[in-house]
Amino acid sequence: MPHEPSRLRPAVVVEDHELFPDAYPNVLVVPLTRDEGLAHRSFAERIEPTEENGADVTCWALAHHVTSVSLRRVNTTEARITAAQLASIRKRIMISIGAA
Repeated sequence: MPHEPSRLRPAVVVEDHELFPDAYPNVLVVPLTRDEGLAHRSFAERIEPTEENGADVTCWALAHHVTSVSLRRVNTTEARITAAQLASIRKRIMISIGAA
């Protein structure tokens, strides 16, 4: 395995569950940040705190930082974004890689 960051960070899983086989060892995610300075308006989805998403402050999903991480590093939570937010993040990923 290549070197990975040493600490866990919040992220949104953006991978379609049918994209890869169940045994695939990685998952596609978009990191979350509280730093508005990193949130390029075309590529970042604003996430307001709600009971469902578990955020305690406003944060941004950085679609232009989509990455693959090992499933061994993923800790699932009950926190969820809305289907509309996920669709928007996926659209922003496509824009950021020139596929839209």
